[in-house]
Amino acid sequence: MEHFDAILVLSVFSILLLAEYLTGSSRGQRRNPGEWLIESISFLQLAVIKPVVLFIAFLVTQLLFPGSQNSLAELPFWLGFLVVFLPDDFSHYWIHRLAHQQPRIWGLHRTHHTPKVYQVSIAFRENWLWFWIMPGCWWAGAMVDFGLLPQVLLSAAVIGIHNVVLHTGFTADRSLYRNKYLKRFVRYFEYLINTPSLHRGHHGLGANGVPAGNFAQTLFVWDVIFGTAVFQDDRIPQRYGTVSLVSMQQPWYYQLWWPLVKQRQLKSTS
Repeated sequence: MEHFDAILVLSVFSILLLAEYLTGSSRGQRRNPGEWLIESISFLQLAVIKPVVLFIAFLVTQLLFPGSQNSLAELPFWLGFLVVFLPDDFSHYWIHRLAHQQPRIWGLHRTHHTPKVYQVSIAFRENWLWFWIMPGCWWAGAMVDFGLLPQVLLSAAVIGIHNVVLHTGFTADRSLYRNKYLKRFVRYFEYLINTPSLHRGHHGLGANGVPAGNFAQTLFVWDVIFGTAVFQDDRIPQRYGTVSLVSMQQPWYYQLWWPLVKQRQLKSTS
């Protein structure tokens, strides 16, 4: 089924969003309408920009490698999946890490970190340019030309669903780290796979915040290998957001469309 990846991701996203509302996990978190507008428009931007990037990458691959079409189609399915998935995940680790370390790139990712809350609605909250520089989208388009469309769809579903789960506001997973029988297993699991606990730390500031680490998308092993892993266990960050309060207070259109929209000068409260 075409687009089954998008259908699965959207379904999991909607279920968790509804569950957060019904269980009250997001209650008490005051958010202005502009915040919800950012997340809604950002989701729509992804739905438009990603297919465009895939198509451009597909065409460029055909131009650069004229004999490439369907050249990998005979690979065993799971080997083909790894060919699609591993470079996507590895490259995302590095572009994400660079975004936090290089000011010129930070502006493209900053919007994902400006909310004061941690809940599933922020999973796809990004500046419009971030979707253009995600290496995985360009890689996926190339892999479609190479004949790995089914693996591209499965990889997108795995990464997308995992991304949604990472950003859930539920914290029931904390009990796993307190269970004497499970906590060792969870630690071994985290050496390989990213978890909500690890990613909460990445979004956090203050005590238990890890804004300069835990950059992984799906496989946390990249953080382990390259020395940016900080294990959180059951700890919750003191707060969420960015160091710059000015960035967090900018209007919705700045968050979505910088640098086309300039930063607004805020009035002093003194």
